[in-house]
Amino acid sequence: MFFDSIPAVLLAITHLVQASTNVLSNLQAPTPPATSQFNWGNITATESLVYHDCYGDFQCARLQVPLDWTAEEAADNRTVQIALIKLPASVPVTDSRYGGAVILNPGGPGGSGVKTNTQTIASAGPDADEKTAKYFDIISFDPRGVKHTTPSFRCFPHFLERLTFEQELAAYGLPGSSDTALPNLWTTYRTLADSCSKRAIEAGIGEHMSTTSVARDIVEIVERHGEWREQEASRLLTSSGNSENDLLDHVKYQPGKEMVQYWGVSYGTVLGATLADLYPDRVKRTILDGVVDSFDWYKGGWSTILQDTDKNAATFAEYCWKGGPENCALYHEDGLDSIAQRFSNITKSLLQNPIGVPGTNVSSPDLITHSDLQKFLGHALYGPLYMFSPLAIVMAEIEHGKGNILAKTKRATDSRLLTTLPKECQKDGPYSRACNPGYGGSDEYMIHLAIMCSDAESKINTTKEQVEELMGDLMEQSKMFGDVWATSMIPCTQWHARPKWPYTGHLNATTAHPILFIGNTFDPVTPIRNAYKMSTGFSGSVVLHQDTAGHGSSSGVRAYFQTGELPKLDTTCHPDRVPLDGFDKEVEHPLPEGETDKALWKAITLGGEDTSARMPMFLKSHID
Repeated sequence: MFFDSIPAVLLAITHLVQASTNVLSNLQAPTPPATSQFNWGNITATESLVYHDCYGDFQCARLQVPLDWTAEEAADNRTVQIALIKLPASVPVTDSRYGGAVILNPGGPGGSGVKTNTQTIASAGPDADEKTAKYFDIISFDPRGVKHTTPSFRCFPHFLERLTFEQELAAYGLPGSSDTALPNLWTTYRTLADSCSKRAIEAGIGEHMSTTSVARDIVEIVERHGEWREQEASRLLTSSGNSENDLLDHVKYQPGKEMVQYWGVSYGTVLGATLADLYPDRVKRTILDGVVDSFDWYKGGWSTILQDTDKNAATFAEYCWKGGPENCALYHEDGLDSIAQRFSNITKSLLQNPIGVPGTNVSSPDLITHSDLQKFLGHALYGPLYMFSPLAIVMAEIEHGKGNILAKTKRATDSRLLTTLPKECQKDGPYSRACNPGYGGSDEYMIHLAIMCSDAESKINTTKEQVEELMGDLMEQSKMFGDVWATSMIPCTQWHARPKWPYTGHLNATTAHPILFIGNTFDPVTPIRNAYKMSTGFSGSVVLHQDTAGHGSSSGVRAYFQTGELPKLDTTCHPDRVPLDGFDKEVEHPLPEGETDKALWKAITLGGEDTSARMPMFLKSHID
């Protein structure tokens, strides 16, 4: 169950989640800037934060922490080297407007924080009162086993083996596409999980990737940031000829008492809720956006996911009707029902009539199937503002018996993967160290599994019949994706790595400052009812309702981080832009009436370049 990417089977079968949202006109992978060649291997991991310039405006560090936080002192000296990235505040730490650090987690589980970072939404805008405005260091990191954090988690010897595995899965199709798909997926996933989890235990990392361990890592990051803050303030004072005795209280390091400011999206809400429950006295500000039912997460039930998925898909017809024929390629003059029926007819047609795409001088022949369209639809539901328009175009082409656009999109995602491999990998070949997933990269899909299966109650004795029963239950929630989501349990039935530090709390705490939960009316994987359910366990918390479709938002973020002020109960935000209203990512859109902050508006409407991060409101990002 992956809240910040395509569902489990979809992610394993395709790299659509990594595709550019502009699938129609930008099918070539973007060229990373020169700064993306920053070498993490040149940074020595230390027990304090030592920053190095990286990726343009960013700073990077590697923080060394214990592998096993529960081990008695000196009983286990193994360590984890956490890769951190920081976008520095626009004011020095000695400035009274400096607001400290905000820790981000983009979700996943196992999403790379190094890949994306933001500042504009949390920090003060142009109309702020400079006497009270706050500017933040924005810090994110690669969690245990993820990408640049070491030791790495790996299941495949090199990327070609992983691609081969994924192509075999693609040949099986999605669970409901044939009578043989589920049996093939059941055996393949269990075989992979069995060998991978045992190797992870042998490597040492498999039993130490639980959410509780990562929550403790965040506390350590905050502690070491407090230490760095005081040292930086002393350096600035000394360099300006002042005495270190002039240090203000707000920059002095408070050992064991440093407060946490945190913003988590999707799976990041599980991490944030766990953090708040384990360390409630440390919570200064916490935003949990696109809320996962953490009770269900730790139980491993996966039963509170898809209540609004089909409703989210159904909004396509409504937005298409309102957008008109100039904005929606599936528009029908007879109204909503006709658009919805047209949508349904196209999807059903591919079940029995796949479309052949002829080969060209630059590409081989391809076959567009119902599974291919379902994967694309799954991606579109996460970001309707950007993706409903291309979805309509793709479906209209399929309606006319063609699949060229979807075929190009499939090829573009594979070419993006290949062109963004390290240069050393491309030069030295697939068996070189640079192409090893454990070197400068990771087995992304298997990291999802490692965290999910580790956190959940053991499913090792779950039978195929029980998975089929879950599939039936989820199909009642979502006819579109119920069977797909149910298969996400399959690897957990052969996952042997159990956490040394499992979560045993109650998700019920009074935090030092109340939590802000945020949810959308129609979210494909984190229905808003989850936000209200989780809010009941944290005294004083409030749910902010954004009346829109999609996964994740940024409503209310700036005000909360600036002042700590929570919205009134039952507050609902209405978006300024909606899907299929003529929105074009390449065109500069006018500010809404009453809005003066161009940077904030750009952040909210354009989002980041990295669509895989699933935090769509980022202004600043970079390709890693």
